[in-house]
Amino acid sequence: MTQDQGIGMFPQLLGVSQFLESHPAVTDVKFFDKAGVTKAAVAKWELSNQPFQLPEDLASFLAISDGLLLKWSILLNRSPIQGIGNTHINSLAQITRYDDQSIEEGKTAFVLDGTPSMYGKVCLLYEKDRPYSPSIWFQSLSCSWHFVAHTFTDYFRLLIMHLGLPGWCHTYTETGLPNVTEEWFGFLSPERFHIDRLKGYRSKNQKQPPLVDIEKLSECLDKGTTALSGTTSSKNDDLHQHQQTNGKLPPGGGGDKKRRHNSYSYGSMKG
Repeated sequence: MTQDQGIGMFPQLLGVSQFLESHPAVTDVKFFDKAGVTKAAVAKWELSNQPFQLPEDLASFLAISDGLLLKWSILLNRSPIQGIGNTHINSLAQITRYDDQSIEEGKTAFVLDGTPSMYGKVCLLYEKDRPYSPSIWFQSLSCSWHFVAHTFTDYFRLLIMHLGLPGWCHTYTETGLPNVTEEWFGFLSPERFHIDRLKGYRSKNQKQPPLVDIEKLSECLDKGTTALSGTTSSKNDDLHQHQQTNGKLPPGGGGDKKRRHNSYSYGSMKG
């Protein structure tokens, strides 16, 4: 299987890869193809971790690709800055039980992604009476837990939309994204950046993701203002202007309004 065939198995991921490859400030986009696991391997994992079962959507994903890794770098001053983008999901063997005092009694966690760029751990969190249907939670470096998604499918969609930026799951915490991630996210994908700002962090009690006021989103993008947070997209334009003035971004690196509205073409507004 070639790299193009491998990534082509995931249309959303292919869209993100094409978006990144076409962006003048992004370089070294690499997808690491992984063969899928067998049903026997999944059965062995479940036998070793009884009574817990992998959710059907995650098992189907692993049957296609045993984990996921898409990496990319930023081009600054004509030199690549490595390790900015790291879209990652653990292989089956790496989805191991995570024992920590911060986990509530009656719940069990398995690590879905614990790479350093996450600034924490993404886990499948099982409740005692539901050993077959985990939700996805993020444990920050402060050891606090934050709900991210009801299913692996929903989490996968969010992972793709956030481009694998460092600490992207912090957008679903009360503290929000790290400053550097916020600036790069606002530069690369201002539409999704503003969607996250307008939604705020998630609650497990929400059966569906919070709806976005499209008119308010358009107003934010047109006027460069995020009404709820007080953060302005002009901050990201200033970042672009500063970097381009200093030769740190190639010409046309994303400051004009047309690019701002087109940069989100790889993903859905849902999620």
